Amino acid sequence: MKREKTLTKRERKELNGGPRASGAPVTGGQHIHCISCGRHLDPSEFNAPTTAKMLRCQHGSTFPSCVACEAQSVSLLAEHDRTGQAVRTANAWH
Repeated sequence: MKREKTLTKRERKELNGGPRASGAPVTGGQHIHCISCGRHLDPSEFNAPTTAKMLRCQHGSTFPSCVACEAQSVSLLAEHDRTGQAVRTANAWH
């Protein structure tokens, strides 16, 4: 009896939308939240007029932030870059 073929790791990644850097925007019905205040962000908020931004750390990962929380988010990313620890994000709320 022949075994059923299983997917390779690369094939599974391609099915799931490919590899994502930590903190990259999430798609597929999942939520995006500001790292500073935890507010739910709609994808339309990243278009003009922008009320949300994607900020990039020195490692190249991107993180969502409200325009109003940008200064706090930048300081959180600076701490992340300096210490090498994960970004301290706020609890999500809607």
